Amino acid sequence: MAQFHFLQGNINHSARAQDLLLQSMAEWSIDVAVVAEPYFVPARDNWLGCADGSVAIIGGTLIDPSRGRGWVSAVSDGIAVVGAYFSPNKSLADFEGFLVELGAVVNRYHPRPVLVLGDLNAKSSAWGSPVTDSRGEVLEEWAVTTGLVVLNRGSEYTCVRQRGGSIVDVSFASPSVAGRVRDWRVAVDVETLSDHRYIRFDVSAQTAKRPPSNNPDQRRPPMALSASNRELLEEAAL
Repeated sequence: MAQFHFLQGNINHSARAQDLLLQSMAEWSIDVAVVAEPYFVPARDNWLGCADGSVAIIGGTLIDPSRGRGWVSAVSDGIAVVGAYFSPNKSLADFEGFLVELGAVVNRYHPRPVLVLGDLNAKSSAWGSPVTDSRGEVLEEWAVTTGLVVLNRGSEYTCVRQRGGSIVDVSFASPSVAGRVRDWRVAVDVETLSDHRYIRFDVSAQTAKRPPSNNPDQRRPPMALSASNRELLEEAAL
């Protein structure tokens, strides 16, 4: 089955880190990357930057673009990709206002499948952080209200500094695409020339629906699920 390869990172406005990211994209055949704090956004068809230059999307074919301060969005291979960055130096009230705007962006693409990828400088146990801060609580509630699920798995730090690490780079998805995400991981052993690690994952191509069968046996209604089996299936779909 065909898969689309995604990369997410923050390169701290470093020219060398941006060059290395582009090299890594080529080596790994990345289809779409979301880059927080890029060094610069070149005027090319496969680059799309936000209004203040704090986040960019890199991809082969980007259609239906939109942008604002701290966010940028486009559709690639039938999936709406929203890149986001929010500074740790801004207030909680500013963050709440930013999320209202970001939620409107997500809703604009409905019912198309949506990915929201970025460094939002918010910590929550929902995406593996050992602590939950006020921003994390607000972001958790926003994700639930917006109908998104967290893709982050495990507790590997996405940002590593001398004073310690944190998990501030988060991946969200609408349910229609979350079930197609494969192998979400933090690339812990890969050099980025930044204090942020890369995040990588794949999305399987949407399979075409089967035409109705003429076989009577195949047209029978499915057996009712027991409560325990239903719970197992619901967990598998997460």
